[in-house]
Amino acid sequence: MTPRVITSITAKRNVPLAGRSFGHWWLEVGEDESYGWWPSRLPLRFRDALRGVPGVLNGVGVTDDGTPTHDPNHGLPADYEFHPVLLESKTDDELRVGIRAFARDFADEWRWSTRPTMNCRLFQLALFDAVGLVDGTGNYFTRGTGCPALAPARRVAGRVTGTRHWPRNLPNPHPMECTDRPITLRRCAPRRAKQ
Repeated sequence: MTPRVITSITAKRNVPLAGRSFGHWWLEVGEDESYGWWPSRLPLRFRDALRGVPGVLNGVGVTDDGTPTHDPNHGLPADYEFHPVLLESKTDDELRVGIRAFARDFADEWRWSTRPTMNCRLFQLALFDAVGLVDGTGNYFTRGTGCPALAPARRVAGRVTGTRHWPRNLPNPHPMECTDRPITLRRCAPRRAKQ
């Protein structure tokens, strides 16, 4: 099976902005179906964001626009939008059935944290993993670098150790996602010590 880009599916990712938004990731399947993971309480208190609250698919019962098959942000532009790549031998219909089943059966908390926790980011990545999708060449950078408040600490640690560290709540990139673009290559390949 040759990997193929699924043009009928669009992954959308908004980056977190300190003081304005925790960001949001969702997946649009065709024209009228989408899936994202939301906290069960809105507005979200800072304490709830760190401690966690129950999560809910598409903000059902929390937002006016969320339904079991429609994320409230459906159709809105995002900071990053791309079509994922399918690595498994499936038809488009089989892929849609898998996405629907994963979303329908998923249950977990929602937390915005530097620790491995469930939020809209990891929901999308877990969904990708469950159905055989990956970000695809050149799209790994859309995952961001983790919590913006910890960016200075990551830069200092990188300078001291000479390596880049991934946020602990995101898996390392799939080998297929590495390209010859300098920023991606640095993230995909470990730095070699100068001899």
